[in-house]
Amino acid sequence: MTDAEDLVRRMLDAHNQGGGDALLDAFDDLFAPDVEWTPIIVGTAGSDRVTYRGRAGVERYYRERAEVFGGGEVHILSLEQLGGAVVAHALSTARGRASGARVEEDIWLVYWSRGGRLIRGKAFRSRHDALEAARA
Repeated sequence: MTDAEDLVRRMLDAHNQGGGDALLDAFDDLFAPDVEWTPIIVGTAGSDRVTYRGRAGVERYYRERAEVFGGGEVHILSLEQLGGAVVAHALSTARGRASGARVEEDIWLVYWSRGGRLIRGKAFRSRHDALEAARA
């Protein structure tokens, strides 16, 4: 496992163990100060995607996510280093806040790192799109 893959695994473990609070507690160890995160839908309810930037952006992402979902985890199915990016295939699980319905989605995550910290991450619904982004 590469250092970048280990960093992604540690970040997702923190998410699974304590959500946004755990990630913010470990922010300086995991993320560059100007980190960018582009999820699939949270914050825009499915319209144009939003990119969250820095610590304030991560906090905002988790606040907006909590309006839609009650908890949730991201289970890594595979990790691979592809050039300067790590591509993670994962199963994302959550519960709808209003409905209580269980939501599961097969997702692809691409993360870039520099100096032992994540600088950017982006979520995709297809392997093709994730690999295209990783190779760009």
